[in-house]
Amino acid sequence: MENCCIVHKCIRCCVGTNMILSNGDINRITKLGFGKDFFVIKRNGWLQLRNKNGRCVFHNGTGCTIYLYRPKGCKLYPITYDKDKKCAIFDKECPYRNEFKISISKKRQLLTLIKTIENEKYSIKEAKDL
Repeated sequence: MENCCIVHKCIRCCVGTNMILSNGDINRITKLGFGKDFFVIKRNGWLQLRNKNGRCVFHNGTGCTIYLYRPKGCKLYPITYDKDKKCAIFDKECPYRNEFKISISKKRQLLTLIKTIENEKYSIKEAKDL
């Protein structure tokens, strides 16, 4: 089954992205030869994908240049986590969200990713406070 984003040529999630990165995402992408300063920006203590010309730095206008190696959050999108409801939801911004399904596996992957990123953020903060 082909990805509906590719079928519809939709790049909505790549425009003005706020995708938070794990250390694993950063390590995987730097191994491709990209410097961390090229694609990472720190906002409010979170490491996020940098935007260039209004979209993700890795989107060249027609597609993702690191698609196979993209961050885990990008792979799980449009499934996001609603902090208030404490559950996985589809991002309202995704015009094709109804073509996706939230499986138990995807929910688990998302929750694991969130825990990982939060632990990484707070372990860095605690190390700086020492």
